[in-house]
Amino acid sequence: MQHHNFDVDIVIPSSKQKVKITAEAIEVNQTRIACGDVAAVKYGVSLIGPVKKPTKKKYTIDVKSKDGKSVSVQFESSKVEELLEEDHTYYYIMSGLWQYVKKHLVNDFIEKLNNQEKLEVGAAKFDYKGFEVSYKTWFLGKTKTAILPWSQIKYFLDKGVLHIQDMYDRKKNINVSLHDDWNAVVLNTLLHYLSQEHRKEKLERGEKI
Repeated sequence: MQHHNFDVDIVIPSSKQKVKITAEAIEVNQTRIACGDVAAVKYGVSLIGPVKKPTKKKYTIDVKSKDGKSVSVQFESSKVEELLEEDHTYYYIMSGLWQYVKKHLVNDFIEKLNNQEKLEVGAAKFDYKGFEVSYKTWFLGKTKTAILPWSQIKYFLDKGVLHIQDMYDRKKNINVSLHDDWNAVVLNTLLHYLSQEHRKEKLERGEKI
């Protein structure tokens, strides 16, 4: 069986950025980050212009290393349609990022949950038991903190924001932005993974997933 090559090597026409991604490292122009040193990613496509009639798309991919070094790939399209040349460029870069970087980050999250460590992504704080949520009570409007168990959450994406809610009480919710919060995209993938094969329930019981 032939192995697919996910290496990326491109000069982006509109921004003139040289982007190279291999199993070893990510390079943007002269800045290089080893894949094993990546601590966080964020990315997304935004529509620019009036809400009802946007004029162009903006593509952003940010990568941060464990020692604080970062690279940013940014470019825009001159119009808003499906499957523009820029869309192909974005997905080409993303395929390399997913294969060589994001997979490791998802596995890192899983390992930390298995070791019962605490994780933070934007406003979301969580461990093997579930998410820490703050909410206002009906009585005197006091703010309380509770653990929202993995098996009790529902999640969905809306306009680039990941919503995590208690399936029985919508007041208990957390929102993180895929575009702005480091590793929100990793958390989103983790939620997909945990939703399969009763992994949420296993995790809550303290079992390895």
